Amino acid sequence: MSNLILIFAKMKQLFLVITFLFSVLYTKSQIVELDDYSYVYYSDSLAGHYLSDICSYRWDTLYLRTSKNPLFHLTDTAIITLRTPEFPKFWMPVHGKVISEFGWRGRRIHTGIDIKLKQGDSVYCSFDGIVRISRYFSGYGNLVVVRHFNGIETVYAHLSKRLVGVNDTVYAGQVLGLGGKTGRATTEHLHFETRYKEQPFNPRLIIDFDKYMLNNDTLLLTHQSFRLSGKNASKTLVHNVDSNASNVHIVQKGDTLYSIARKYGTTVKDLCAANGISEHKILSIGQKIRIPSN
Repeated sequence: MSNLILIFAKMKQLFLVITFLFSVLYTKSQIVELDDYSYVYYSDSLAGHYLSDICSYRWDTLYLRTSKNPLFHLTDTAIITLRTPEFPKFWMPVHGKVISEFGWRGRRIHTGIDIKLKQGDSVYCSFDGIVRISRYFSGYGNLVVVRHFNGIETVYAHLSKRLVGVNDTVYAGQVLGLGGKTGRATTEHLHFETRYKEQPFNPRLIIDFDKYMLNNDTLLLTHQSFRLSGKNASKTLVHNVDSNASNVHIVQKGDTLYSIARKYGTTVKDLCAANGISEHKILSIGQKIRIPSN
């Protein structure tokens, strides 16, 4: 009798182990259905390569910017890749008329762009990323902040309803919430911001709001990009990376971050910092890599 009890106990332990392994394998990936393309496969392991980098810079789930921390200051040009083979999709947060621009609004600073919408309209995530903030927050009303795998954050405010939570993995084209006028708003609209290391910059540096598309796949940010001057705020200051420049390397077959860094006498860490990428970045043939100046 005691032998039967022992065998049963071991079989139960084996069943629990098998169940656990199956659940791990099952959650390794997920299928997401979006409007303009059928089924797209996303691997959690891919996001895992970027997760530590995404969360490394002040992962605060309550506030847009921690006031006790000094303002971020760019000492060199940051090259931000907006679309890559791993994260190729962009989605307009909402299709509508811009009713207020980035910059000074009288004596107050307006840190984003306001886009007209109707109550209950779907508000979409612009790029793949992870939700850093999802809460009701002062004048922003119902607010969602998504940090993307290139370090850029997008901000969606005045929502009537939030449909995602903190630390959720979200995808370009996923509905984050519904339009409204919660917080300090006199009409239904989306207050949309773009930020880098907590500091806002003009969303028009990234998006053509008339054509509903990205200006470019690459964004160059300097300390001038964060100026709030009304004169400069409405200018689109997006640049291509010059493939003929001596400080740009075109990725060839067999290239790795280590081999490129060794070729130009720099380090992988400095190479990643200059290009806004992770050390786990998978390079693509033909990709342009900026070489930091010594």
